[in-house]
Amino acid sequence: MIVISHTLETGTVVYGTTHADGSGEIIRDAGFRPSRHLDDHPDYGEAYWYLGSTRRRPAKQYDIDRCAAALRGFGHEVQVEIDDITLPTTSFAELEAERYDRAKERAERFSGYADNALTKGGAMIGQVNQERSQIPLGQPHLIGHHSYNRTVRQEERRNAKEDRGREHVQRGERWARRAKAAAGVKAGREDIGTTRRRVERLEAEVRRHQRYLKGRIERWEITVITDWTNDYGRTLEERLADRPEGSRIISRDQARNTAEVLIAVGPTARAVTESQITLLTEEITYWKAHITKLQEQSGEKVWSSADFSRGDFVRCGRRWYEIVRVNSKSLTVANGVNSVHLDVVTMANSRNALGGAGWTDRLPYDQAGGQMTAAEARFRYPEAFSTSALDSEASGNGRQAGDPA
Repeated sequence: MIVISHTLETGTVVYGTTHADGSGEIIRDAGFRPSRHLDDHPDYGEAYWYLGSTRRRPAKQYDIDRCAAALRGFGHEVQVEIDDITLPTTSFAELEAERYDRAKERAERFSGYADNALTKGGAMIGQVNQERSQIPLGQPHLIGHHSYNRTVRQEERRNAKEDRGREHVQRGERWARRAKAAAGVKAGREDIGTTRRRVERLEAEVRRHQRYLKGRIERWEITVITDWTNDYGRTLEERLADRPEGSRIISRDQARNTAEVLIAVGPTARAVTESQITLLTEEITYWKAHITKLQEQSGEKVWSSADFSRGDFVRCGRRWYEIVRVNSKSLTVANGVNSVHLDVVTMANSRNALGGAGWTDRLPYDQAGGQMTAAEARFRYPEAFSTSALDSEASGNGRQAGDPA
């Protein structure tokens, strides 16, 4: 018996089969990955295959059904069990620590692979170079001499050995790149800019789930006049009886023979969604605490819409940009093709490719590096606001390559 089980704690795991029983290719083709680090199930047996990115997430029903159908098609007995409601016992902080431990283990393992391959390849190439150094400089193959065939075979062996050595070196370089990527997993995930964008994405996902729980509004015919539907001759109330509890009529338009109906979410779907909201809220709390910790350690400012006003200037890189509008997720700032030559970019001095006024761009808050009021900008950079500077820009004295003459 092969069991495909999904829980919020373990994700989607296949029990009762290994890579050696003939079902491995079928499961792999369905999108599952092998792992020797999965915990076996006390009732279902050994675990070897899993579906990636499914822990603390709803089951990927399509992939599970596809795998089960493929296994049954080859004569295997398959049982599918899905639990998207029961909350996991492992906290998100523990899960994140496990992720970093696995990344560290991969980095060490890949570094070992890289060292071995580079050492072996370097040794082989070194041996070939040493052998070639013993041949007199410019010595040709002596055609017609009794040593000709021997020297040709020796050179062929050296070339083949050198090729194998270079393959080992290339393999070692690939392992080294993978080791570097694994070693940078923690730093990449905990970067403050990356974390802020992740929090925004998670909060948007929570809002989407909350909207889903409110139900959906549909427009129905009050009196069904077609005879090809199951609703022919049934009242709105009779049709609503087939819908989840809580579904109701919002309004009726007798003139158009339509009604707006709220379709409530079923109990199972509601329980699954509420579990997801709980898990996402836990994850958001973890990352927000991490942002606060980073801010305290580095003293880095976390910018938001509350820190800016229209007309202020925001620093990005080494330049200051005039703020045209303050949005919830970003700032609308002045920009132009001549911005690379300006310390302060305003709507007045920015230009497009034709020499006209510049345009506006969006600047996310995680890219903001400082704030300056309009008065401070005029005091610190008076040349950017002088009449001569603006006239120079307007007259085209600061044309860029490709601008019209």
